[in-house]
This record gives sequence, structure tokens and C-alpha cells, in this order.
Amino acid sequence: MRPTTIAILGAKGGVGTSLFSANLAIYLATIGKRVLAVDADPAGSDLHSTLGVGPRVAPYIAPAPAFGAEDESLFAGTELDAEMVNTLPPREPVEGPVPGLHLMDSGLSEPHRGSARRSSLRELQGRLAKQDADFAVVDLGSTTTDVAVRFWCNAEHRLAVTMPEPNAVTGLYRLVRKAFAHVVLEKVEDEDDRNVLHTAFAKAGQTPIPADIAALTQRESPALGRELRHQMSTLEFAFIVNQARLRADLELGDQIAVAVRRRFGVHLKYLGYVEHDDAVRTASRKRRPLLLESPGSRASRNIEKIARRLFAAQESRRDRTPWREVPGNSHYDLLEVERGATDEEIRRAYKRMCAVFDPDNIVTFGLFDQEGLEAVRARIDEAHDVLLDPSRRRPYEISVFPEPPEAETKAEENSIPAGELPPAPTITPDTEFSGALLRAVRESQGTGLEQISERTKIGMNYLRCIEEDEFDELPAAVYVRGFVTEFAKCLKLDPEQVSQSYLRRYRAHLEAKA
Repeated sequence: MRPTTIAILGAKGGVGTSLFSANLAIYLATIGKRVLAVDADPAGSDLHSTLGVGPRVAPYIAPAPAFGAEDESLFAGTELDAEMVNTLPPREPVEGPVPGLHLMDSGLSEPHRGSARRSSLRELQGRLAKQDADFAVVDLGSTTTDVAVRFWCNAEHRLAVTMPEPNAVTGLYRLVRKAFAHVVLEKVEDEDDRNVLHTAFAKAGQTPIPADIAALTQRESPALGRELRHQMSTLEFAFIVNQARLRADLELGDQIAVAVRRRFGVHLKYLGYVEHDDAVRTASRKRRPLLLESPGSRASRNIEKIARRLFAAQESRRDRTPWREVPGNSHYDLLEVERGATDEEIRRAYKRMCAVFDPDNIVTFGLFDQEGLEAVRARIDEAHDVLLDPSRRRPYEISVFPEPPEAETKAEENSIPAGELPPAPTITPDTEFSGALLRAVRESQGTGLEQISERTKIGMNYLRCIEEDEFDELPAAVYVRGFVTEFAKCLKLDPEQVSQSYLRRYRAHLEAKA
């Protein structure tokens, strides 16, 4: 059975791809998986040292002249052969430091033993298909060649590593641009569309920003432009931040994800950070893997948490749920809040966006020029001012969320006849609101679910999930709060009491699953 490939690529040299690859492989092996750690860094094979596997060294048989022996007679009788002095890596995997883990050299940085040429990533794909393992953790180093990016994009799990440095953050942006260019060229099958894309990429510098290339191609081929925007909305690249020291470093990953989403139109899946930890240096000096030398260190716990998130991100149904339902480029979209957001939620969102697009924030390095950054901040200020001013917010909502002409007719058709209304449930200041209770209140008032959807502009699917307490199908807590608040307002309930009690049950469910 072909192993599941986990490809790890660095945004620049020295970000720690070998450290993470080695310890991710050890983590998988310790939970009972058969793992193959693959050193595919063309700049130098050093994954063995991070794993604690000693390099192949030619035996020291007799004193060499450099150590004071000048008489060649001292070497008489010494038998040397090519195999003894050949320090090139073997082609077949060797045993790792824990049961179930093997190390395989790709032969990219130097030839395999018995070969005169280096291998390629294309050959590596064929070799991996023949290996008997559950997972292959492939350390690609920091190369961003077309072949390496293609291998990374085609892996079942792909992960980029960056660090809190301007050049590393810019390298991550460059990697996302190259990966997007590769993916869309693979997805577009029509020959004419491919020619349009190749021409557009050539004119824009091969790896332009995804949102820009979509806008350029839309002029010549509207259908192709729509296809590119669809790819932008569905693609997802996972990344981590290594060597986090300061509080700002801990927030860097979330800020990068926001900035790339706003500027590129592409979603990055931030899996977490690995703190700067002296235990890493200590383990390296002892030539021992971090998870075996210091399993309780901060960095070890960070790596294990990221490993769990890496696989959970692929399985979670919540990640496939649309993360918001507001028109693109609206004030709500810019601040990343829902229509029912409270004033306090808008203030928090504004503060967050100002921090992300601060000129001194390394997140903006290589992402905006000065004029572009000023334009973004001006739009953020405008969104904040409009949404916090009731006299401006209501007209803006009408322009963004126009009421359909037949809304009132549908509301009447979907309402419950007055003579068939069930009794209203008893509500006290201590009442804990569940989905079933909200449905009972709604039905007692003769209000249809479609009518609530028309008033609040919340999708019918979300409203049904709220009433059925299907927490796994709902988006993040900040959006659920807005949905429930608007739901409560329509039912003439206390929005604060309803949202607080419902969110308690929502979070308790998520904590129980974690």
C-alpha cells in the first residue's frame, strides 16, 4: 500500500524543516504508525542528525600522514576497498531511533551508494509508491523549484514552515503564489484556457498574486476568471510558525492568514507555532531527537499539537462550512464580521484589522506597497465608521442586503396559522436556551423559519442547525454568536441572555470533542 505523503517545505533556509519533519515522524511512530522519514533536501542531507541516526563514516584504520605518519611502510598490510571508504547514503531505508520508523535518503543532494548521478523528485515519487509504510514524511528543505512545488502540491498533506522574520514571511507569500500557479494550471483542462493562462503568467511575471491574475484573465475570458476565483476560494495551504519568541510572534500566524485572505483571496490554514526553546539546541548538541530527549519541553508539546491539528484539519466537517455569509468587499466582509455583529464585536474586529495592516507589522512586508497599504487602512476606517453609526449603517445594509419584492408574501405563506399555534414556553431570567427551546418560541409566535431567514439574511441551513443543536455544522463561535443574537431579536427575546446561554452549550460540545 502506498504511504500517505506529508510534504514539508520551508519558506527560506533555516526555518526548521528538518527539526519539524524528524519529530513529526517520531510522533507518528510513537502512536503506532509505520513511518518513513525521507530526506529530500537538495541543499544537503542532514535529516539523519536531527533523527539521531549517525552518518556513515569511513573507518579509521591507520595513522594518516596528517597525524604525523610520514613513513608509507606504516600502511603496509592495510586493506582498503571502495566499499569501506564510500560514505554515500544507501538507497534502501535504514532503521530509525524508534520502532516503526525508517530513514530514507532521496539522493537529491548527492548520489546513492553505487550510483554516479543524483536522483530526482520524480524518481522519489516512484520509490515511495513501492514502500510498505503508513506515512512518508518528506523534508523538502527550502527549495522552491517548480519540481519541488509540484511535489509539495500533489502530496496528501502539505505543510509550509516560516518564522517571525520579514524574509521568511515574504518567502511564504512567494511559495503560495507559485503553488497557486501550479494548481490552476493542473486544474484547467481546456487547451485555449491554458494558453490564456500561460500568456497571462508570462506577462505578469510567472507567479503573480492570485487575485490579480484572476482579474487580468477575466477581461479576456470571463469563464476562466470565474474558474480562477473558484480555485482561490477552495484552495487551502497549511503552515506553521517556528521559533516564536514574543507575544507578537504568537499572533503572527493568524495575522498572516488574514492578510493573505484579503490580498491573495487564498485561504491559509494556520496550524500553530513552535516556541523558541533551549531544549532544541540541547537535543541537537546531544544528537538526539527533541521528542525523545525532552518530551515535556514547550517545543515538543507544540509539535505534537500541530501534528494532531494537521490530520484533524482534513477530517473536520466544520472546516468545509462557509466561514461567513456576507457580500464580498462589503464593510462586513472587510472587517470579517457577520451582519448581526454587535458594536463591541465590530470594535474588536476593527482593532484586529488595524493590527494586521499596521505599517510596522512584518505581515505587510512584501504584500503591499505604501499606497496600497494606505488604501487598505482607509477602507478599514470607513467600514468601522459606517457600521458603528446607526444613521449610516441602516441605509448601508439596505443597499448591501436588498429586500426581495416577494419577501412579505413568502413570510405570510410560511407562517403558522394563528388557530394552530402551540402554547408559548415559560421564559425566566435563568432559562438556558437550546435549539429546541428557540424552535418552540418561534412556533408559538407563528413565525416560519423562512421568515427568520428573510429578516436576518442568515442561511436556512444555519438556522436549522441552530434549532437542531448540530454544533459540528456551525461556523466559529464569533459567527454563531451573531446568528443567535439576530435570531433572538426576531423572536423578541433578550439577545444577550440567549447568545450567552447558547454559546455555553456550543463551547462545551466543542471542548468535549477536543
